Amino acid sequence: MDAPAESEFVKLLAVGIGLLLLVGGALVLFVVTYQKRLLQQQLRLRAAEAEYQQQLLAAVVEAQESERERIGRDLHDGIGSTIATAKMLINRLESDQPTDNRPELFGMVKEIMSTAVHDVRGISHSLFPAVLARYGLAEALQHLVAVSNETGTLAIELEVDYPQPLLLPQELALYRICQELIHNALKHAKGATHLDVLLRQRGPLLTLAQQHIEVGGTLGVL
Repeated sequence: MDAPAESEFVKLLAVGIGLLLLVGGALVLFVVTYQKRLLQQQLRLRAAEAEYQQQLLAAVVEAQESERERIGRDLHDGIGSTIATAKMLINRLESDQPTDNRPELFGMVKEIMSTAVHDVRGISHSLFPAVLARYGLAEALQHLVAVSNETGTLAIELEVDYPQPLLLPQELALYRICQELIHNALKHAKGATHLDVLLRQRGPLLTLAQQHIEVGGTLGVL
């Protein structure tokens, strides 16, 4: 190979190597940039998931505290006063004073204690509904809505789209949140005539929402 041809070959080789280095550098830059963006996206997703978990935890804690307060009021105002009344009647029966209505008093004591047993069962059910453990969250919410409708305060409708059940502790937390939402609606939604409750699952996203319809058709989101 003569000198001019060899010189031309060296130039072409240098250009080729330069192009390869340029393409290789661009490829490395693309991979690094892509990995950086992917890492940022993963960090954003983790941050969003952590924020969602914190919001869910806060909602669960709030629902649990409200439920404890409600149970405390039920025990004090309901069962406590019922048992106190039964105790006074029993004391009257145990007194030495003659009375002609002892059978009537016994009947009243039995009726009062039956009421107390019923109230205790109701509180026990609210602490851990058996239908949730047996049939899952959807059936438990249906039962909750059916019981709440018996109050006659609001006409409650439930829409459930829940194809992938969660673990029992998570379902119990969601049940508690929904229970507290319905309880607050029954207590505070003055003038409302209708209550819609929605549970919808889309992949990892779970939505629990409700809105009430007031007299005249006005919407209110709870």
